[in-house]
Amino acid sequence: MTHPHPWTLGAVGDVFVHRPDPSTAFEHSRELLGAVDVLFGNCEGAYTDRPSPSPGGGWSVLSPAGHADALGPAGFDVMAVANNHALDGGFTGLEDTLGRLHAQGIRTVGAGADLARAREPVVVEHGPTRVGFVAFSCVHPPGYAARARTPGVSAVRVESHYHLPDDDPYAYIEPGAVPKVRTFPRAEDAAVVAEAVTRLAGEADVVVASFHWGTSREPAVLADYERILGRLAVDAGADVVLGHHHHLLRGVEFHAGKPIFYGLGHFVFDQVTEWSEEELAYLRSLGEYGIYPRDGYPLLPFHPDGRLTVLAALEFRGNRLARAGMVPCVISPANHAVPAAPDTADGRRVLAYVRQVSERAGLPTGYAEGTFTIGGFAGFEALPR
Repeated sequence: MTHPHPWTLGAVGDVFVHRPDPSTAFEHSRELLGAVDVLFGNCEGAYTDRPSPSPGGGWSVLSPAGHADALGPAGFDVMAVANNHALDGGFTGLEDTLGRLHAQGIRTVGAGADLARAREPVVVEHGPTRVGFVAFSCVHPPGYAARARTPGVSAVRVESHYHLPDDDPYAYIEPGAVPKVRTFPRAEDAAVVAEAVTRLAGEADVVVASFHWGTSREPAVLADYERILGRLAVDAGADVVLGHHHHLLRGVEFHAGKPIFYGLGHFVFDQVTEWSEEELAYLRSLGEYGIYPRDGYPLLPFHPDGRLTVLAALEFRGNRLARAGMVPCVISPANHAVPAAPDTADGRRVLAYVRQVSERAGLPTGYAEGTFTIGGFAGFEALPR
């Protein structure tokens, strides 16, 4: 009797290397990342020495082209490039980023020289198992979406609807009442997602759907469209859904037995920024979860909760998911993701945070420590309730 081929998928959230010595970026996490068989991350920025104007403007996340060379040795097999910083170096910056990753053997998904190539899936093989990836971005500046003959990201448009809540008796009689906001993916774009996942499920043994989505300044909050798209992807044939963009961890939901990791935070996300006093005043006015300099963390201008992160780890037997879990990590002042066993103070902080944000979002998922390991690294298992 033959047994299904065992293998592991690992995934982290936003990744961007921009430091004096890029080779140090993964020095504390390299062994952990190497413990999985197929490694995924979100490439959150442009690596280029010849940036052209961004089609959308705004805060740019740019790094010299050579800094991308830290990603191959870190073990990344597939990286999503469907996000709100992919074209920060313009069309040439996107071209350079994709070329630099491809030169290291890293497959990219979610962006390309035109719409067809931006939507192309990627299939990698591990032993006899074919693992397919698709990636979409729901948050990006105007002009970043790929078009028929224009470079960009594989975009999903989301509509915001404002309505007065029925449970507020004053909502309809007091002008200026604060409305509730509901968000929905456009029907035609949701159909593109479903079709892409279904088609890929016919070509690959395991399907992974990646989404750049959500709000970056509200902890624990999941927008309506995140739940809609995550469940739609599973219904269309995805075995795993991976979300990112929030810069803060979100919880896990099991839909039809398949895990949806709503937000993996960031893993190594170097931010070298220079802001004027006027800009700083505005950024601080956005509240404690705004993005502005934090004492002692020169490369990480995010709320302290953003220092808690994970490697999502999934064990498969052939095409069957056996277990899903997370290995906790805490980001150091030098901006290194450092693995932390669940029975340490740092590990308990990460586990407590994931439990808290899951409960606040109403996700019926349990997390069990002491039963989950990947390559000798202890983590905690996510369990449907």
